[in-house]
Amino acid sequence: MNVGQACLKPAILLAIDGTGYGELRQAMIARVNAMHARTMLTPSIHLAYRKNVDRQLEAGATQIAAGANPERDWDGQSLLLEVDGARLLERPALLEEVFGPAALLVRVKDVHQLIAIARRFRGQLSASMHLEPADHALAARLLPVLERRTGRIVVNAFAHPQEVSYASIHGGPFPATSDSRFTSVGMSAIERFLRPVCYQGFPDELLPQALQHDNPLGLWRLTDGELSQASAPPHSPV
Repeated sequence: MNVGQACLKPAILLAIDGTGYGELRQAMIARVNAMHARTMLTPSIHLAYRKNVDRQLEAGATQIAAGANPERDWDGQSLLLEVDGARLLERPALLEEVFGPAALLVRVKDVHQLIAIARRFRGQLSASMHLEPADHALAARLLPVLERRTGRIVVNAFAHPQEVSYASIHGGPFPATSDSRFTSVGMSAIERFLRPVCYQGFPDELLPQALQHDNPLGLWRLTDGELSQASAPPHSPV
């Protein structure tokens, strides 16, 4: 989607080696091999994509699938890379983002290695857990790790697309976002663009209408900690 140029693109996929791993791997290979190369947003983004793919290959990842060859100079070719969990723990560079149409499949040895890898991640915009009822105990062990590293956790789906709602959170600890207190998507996103100003000792006619004691706009306001639409008592902070 979008030639991998989306901030919520699934980039690193952890799967425990065992029942189902081979089927997952083959399904991913078939899907990636069928993808057409498409033009990326800018030449510099394309160059960075190729550079970051090369970095992962140099760190020990193996290319196991590739989409159609590029036809134009700045086409992004879809790629699937694979690496062993132990190698990923040895080479933290493999955890760095590759912005573009590439994904890294990590063959994890067991539950202990899965949790160890999860603890190596830095701030993320989102994390997904694909699970069945039998996996709930493992998910409960993973949650405290993920909650420290992301602002959005999804079960049995990927985070993209982002629905705009009162519950939307699009952020996370640094370096996923510059300030984890705010979201860039959702009904509370306006808080990113607000700067509080205190008006102390002002005559009513100099205050913005929203702060005037008679409340001419009929707004819901906090007055002395109480929420109401009434006029504020004289000299009460609104």
